[in-house]
Amino acid sequence: MISKNEFEPITLERILSHGTMAEAIGRVIANKGGAGVDGMKTGEITEYIQSHPYQISESVRNGTYRPKPIKRVYIPKDNGDKRPLGIPTVIDRFIQQAVALVLSEEYEKVFSDNSFGFRPKRGCRDAINRATEYVNSGLEWVIDLDLSKFFDTVNHSKLLQLLSDRIKDGRVISLIHRFLRAPISEDGKVGKKNTIGTPQGGVISPVLANVLLNELDQLLDSRGIKFVRYADDMVIFCGSKKAAERILGNVTKFIENKLFLKVNTEKTKILHACEKTQFLGFAFTTKVSAKKRKECPTWKFFPVVHQKKRLKLAESLKEILDRRAKGGIVAVQRRLLLKLRGWCNYFKGAIPMSWMVEIDKWIRRRVRQLLWKQWKNPSKRKEEYIRRVKHSSDVETHSFSNNRYWCVAKSQLLHKMLPKAMLAQEGWVCINMFERCN
Repeated sequence: MISKNEFEPITLERILSHGTMAEAIGRVIANKGGAGVDGMKTGEITEYIQSHPYQISESVRNGTYRPKPIKRVYIPKDNGDKRPLGIPTVIDRFIQQAVALVLSEEYEKVFSDNSFGFRPKRGCRDAINRATEYVNSGLEWVIDLDLSKFFDTVNHSKLLQLLSDRIKDGRVISLIHRFLRAPISEDGKVGKKNTIGTPQGGVISPVLANVLLNELDQLLDSRGIKFVRYADDMVIFCGSKKAAERILGNVTKFIENKLFLKVNTEKTKILHACEKTQFLGFAFTTKVSAKKRKECPTWKFFPVVHQKKRLKLAESLKEILDRRAKGGIVAVQRRLLLKLRGWCNYFKGAIPMSWMVEIDKWIRRRVRQLLWKQWKNPSKRKEEYIRRVKHSSDVETHSFSNNRYWCVAKSQLLHKMLPKAMLAQEGWVCINMFERCN
């Protein structure tokens, strides 16, 4: 009888089994995503498979299956650069998903407990909770490790060697190799086959990344070094700056000499746990409310939203609450709701109270500015005022005001006309509403 934690054989038959393929189709459809180079959409895959019931699995089984070129697109990064993403075709995503399901099921048995990225029943908040636990245990010096262009520099030979150590079915290794070698299509031009890297956007890439970086995880675990890793984002916790410098030197040698990756020395930092430390958008702070400190009396450090993420949110909100109200008031309210709900769900419990009060005031002022701008003429402004409050002699004067919209948005008239309760009643949300629900 095979033990629950024993690594079972990963075979092509297991990947192509009816159960695995059915689950893979469901996940591809659920994940949606853009079309690849062939233009097929996720919603079309079921019909395609029904009309070609055995063609895909047979081509994989007999070794004639060849992945199509990967469509390259770019998404903006926080620093202004662009991150390259690879979009495989829907059929390739389907096969990759089947492979990833079986790989994940087995490699979960050997992955480190300090690894959280792209693993079942684990997420960013679990990683932050573990990091908070370590820093409050006295390991206050943090190595913020940055791997230079990790996904673009994965060494194929090293990765395949690690996979071959556990996967004895050469057909599976060959299939994975074909995915790694698939050429990139950019602006309609197809390049040569890849010799390095695993494109971000590929379904199988996160699992392969964990397989490769698990070697580093196991090294740190074997030496009793505390760390938290989420995909290629890693922080290592040390008791002193001297220990951190020594560990960083050893880790750098291992990464570059054994895994054939590159440590970004400019971005890799050793910091004392503070608000400058950044991991998955969070930092650490000792300045919290008495209520929060009472909830966790043994903690010295608490997770807090990093300053960069706060600034990025403000930039996004400024665009959403543009006084021109692109798409109309209802569309603006919808975008604001989705943005704040997603942001607050991610950072819940780590949003500084004083900052939240100020940003909510700013949000309401931008909403008042937007509405004043939309009520384009004095008669409309007067009408909106009277609809909300009783007549006032001030309304005549303010309706004809030539002051800038941003100045008017701070006036007593607009505060009286559009108080917090009224804005909430009319569908405008702020951060405090979501924090009260958490």
